[in-house]
Amino acid sequence: MKKIHVVAHTHWDREWYFSDNEAFIQFSYHMDEVIYALENKELDYYYLDGQLSIIDDYLKVYPEKETKIKELVEANKLFIGPWYTQMDEFVVAGESVVKNLQIGIGMSKRLGGHTSLGYLPDSFGQSKDMPKIYNGFGIQDAVFWRGMPNEVTKSREFYWSAEDGSKVLTINIRNGYYAGVALVEGELYQKKAMLDIVSEDSATDIVTLPVGGDQRAVDRDLKKIIQEVNDQFDTEYKIEESNYPHIFNLLREKNAELPTVQGEFMSGSVSKIHRSIYSSRYDLKKFNDTIENRLIFQLEPLMVMADDLGISFKRELLDYIWKLLLKNHAHDSIGGCNTDKTNEMILARYKEADQLSYSTIDYLVRKISESIEGIQKNNLVLFNTLPYRRNDPYIVEVSTKQKNIKLFDEQQNELTIQILSTEKVYGGEVRRSEREYDEAKYYYIHKISFVKETPPLSYVIVALEEYSDSSESSENSNLEQTIIENSDYKIIFSKGHFSVVVKEQGTTYENCLFIEESGDEGDTYDYSPAYHDQIHQLLFDASDVQVQRGAYVSSMTLQGSWHVPKDLQERKAQEKNAVIEYVFTLSLNQESKRIDMKLKINNQALDHRMRLVVRTPVESQVSYADTLFGIVERDNQDPHIHDWRIVGWKEEPTEIYPMMHYSNIHDSATSWTVMSKGIKEYQVIENNMYITLFRGVGFLGRPELLRRPGDASGNQYRYIPTPDSQLLGDLEMELSLVITDTFDPVMIQKEYQTYSVASPYYQVQTLNRFTNPIQYFQSNKVDKLKSLKEFIDLDNSNLVFSALELSQDKRWVNLRLYNPSLIHTVKNEKIILPTEHTVRFVDLKGDTLKGLGKTQEILIGECKPGEIKTISIER
Repeated sequence: MKKIHVVAHTHWDREWYFSDNEAFIQFSYHMDEVIYALENKELDYYYLDGQLSIIDDYLKVYPEKETKIKELVEANKLFIGPWYTQMDEFVVAGESVVKNLQIGIGMSKRLGGHTSLGYLPDSFGQSKDMPKIYNGFGIQDAVFWRGMPNEVTKSREFYWSAEDGSKVLTINIRNGYYAGVALVEGELYQKKAMLDIVSEDSATDIVTLPVGGDQRAVDRDLKKIIQEVNDQFDTEYKIEESNYPHIFNLLREKNAELPTVQGEFMSGSVSKIHRSIYSSRYDLKKFNDTIENRLIFQLEPLMVMADDLGISFKRELLDYIWKLLLKNHAHDSIGGCNTDKTNEMILARYKEADQLSYSTIDYLVRKISESIEGIQKNNLVLFNTLPYRRNDPYIVEVSTKQKNIKLFDEQQNELTIQILSTEKVYGGEVRRSEREYDEAKYYYIHKISFVKETPPLSYVIVALEEYSDSSESSENSNLEQTIIENSDYKIIFSKGHFSVVVKEQGTTYENCLFIEESGDEGDTYDYSPAYHDQIHQLLFDASDVQVQRGAYVSSMTLQGSWHVPKDLQERKAQEKNAVIEYVFTLSLNQESKRIDMKLKINNQALDHRMRLVVRTPVESQVSYADTLFGIVERDNQDPHIHDWRIVGWKEEPTEIYPMMHYSNIHDSATSWTVMSKGIKEYQVIENNMYITLFRGVGFLGRPELLRRPGDASGNQYRYIPTPDSQLLGDLEMELSLVITDTFDPVMIQKEYQTYSVASPYYQVQTLNRFTNPIQYFQSNKVDKLKSLKEFIDLDNSNLVFSALELSQDKRWVNLRLYNPSLIHTVKNEKIILPTEHTVRFVDLKGDTLKGLGKTQEILIGECKPGEIKTISIER
């Protein structure tokens, strides 16, 4: 006899085809009903979707309910957490996932405790790194629905493992988290059919049946219905109210031989997986990337440095900014599969998080700089918030009275500078007529580049002097054949085509960069080719070309326009009446392994997709991309790409894949990597890399897509127009290409980190009070700025730096590293500290795993493939 364990729950989308405000009204009453049902024994247990953000919102309006919620949680009737929001696993950064759990678990402590369960019932696929993240928080059990292919295991219960040996006992929900609704609403034969289906493929007699759904009201007659169904089918099934901790305890007691599986799950074989949602609303994803990188690689390390100097670390402020961002990480929110009004609210949260995060950095660098003892007017203070030395060129703006400047280091050695631009600006009171302006009140804003080595997690001071002699500027040219180069590359542009010379290899790769444009008759969930498609190869043959060469930065800027179909009707008629103006800039920095690319376009076409095509010589059947805490290998051709309809899959398994920050293909001769700022999707076709710049579509969901037959996603009963998702108007895409002999994921991640965030800086001056929005405000100096402690130097580390965070009690600095390799163990890794400190290893919560005592040499030991290690150093 099968024992059916009914879990009463709700799945609460924060926002979707409705706004979070609209959903909150429903939840404010729903939560009251949950409390009533549990207190009055209408339900024994209730699971609140594993996320704290909805309770956070509720308690801000109804703080008096906190005591009641805590009582129910402590009584094991109401189950909450561990997440702050139900996030996506393929688009947000690994540290965002860690922060999501840290904040969710931290909030749940005051509410009676969290459910120790990796619960992500509706995420569009499962990242291979989740078991090790869960184990890092002491979580041993997991529940999910989407993405699991039948071919991996037939059992619904299994152990899911990661490369480092982490594993979680997992339940893969059959037919979705809403499967049990038929128990409440179905006819008798439907109830029986549902029980039969969910009982299939269960490795034991313990069957999990979630009863709930999207924003579903409390099923107050559940006990009565369970009794009626038990009376009908008591020879086959025994149904009882249950909860996930109890179910997992029973599974372990069974001690059954369960299979162990490993890897990511993004198959559309049993459920829609939306394998091209990674390119919906590119504009929002880029905003997210910008803020994530700023929080992880700039703001928190800078706040730790400031705290050392005597400027208090503001935990509440940092968490507030993170919560704004995490609300946007809900799987629909970050996916972009929402109505326009919902995306407007998501954009508003991004803007708030953006302004708060950059303003905190602006405030701290000014406060520190102006408080440094002996600081002089015009001194330029350069900050390095990464744990390794930065030797890449700084690009900064400085304001001076004189037109010409020089820079000097601490030993009064003159630094070579490159003037990128100079602008004359009026500093007096504005008037209607510029003829009234006083010439004496003008000053200059210079954009300059130079190199100044900056130690890890430190700052250096550069002296700026003004003078009146003339200076040389960068060379500008407009040539038929255009060339820029540095020590690694030579880029040649001629007659619309790019060739790249890789100097170390002595090889020239011709015609290796262009744009592909095609139709998209999909929706905000999925790309799908137009029924009457045209694919256009867009070259740069009508471009105006400008070149700027200098000691540190050389760039090539192409300006022109492309003609493409205006909409699906024009595409069908093979017309091209829409004009897309573009500016494409390639930049080479001194001694850089990167070819930086920036594409600005004015999109005036509807229902189409644009991709950067990188032609490579690589011979490989697989590609690679970074994941939450590692890399993944993926087939360039899915084995079911031709028979997916025959075998009954929900959507075509087009080899469109997510990338967190980069994608790569390599062979024994060469390695090609494309990094991006906010671009999240790639495909490899015949060894060429296709990077989705953006796609524009006009509906939340469409039915009968070529790639996804059947009902529309999102809302099956009506078309919901999303004109904003067409992304008309100005767009800016940033990418970088790295060509090397071999693929080194540690080097690539380090290169990405220096690419993703510029070093903060501050010029001590009063000429320009508008260098940032809060520069105008008066600020007091710190009475006595402490010395900045030397800390760590990861220049030679064989591990990837992931985060630097301050412990909750502010006694410890936690440094997180991981080994991105799929197969290689890093051995004998160690960190040398400037002085002795008490050191320990901690988990992702910050709890001690192992004490190392007082030491100057931190022996990290072996780090297995994919393993995460957090080193905690007492301050």
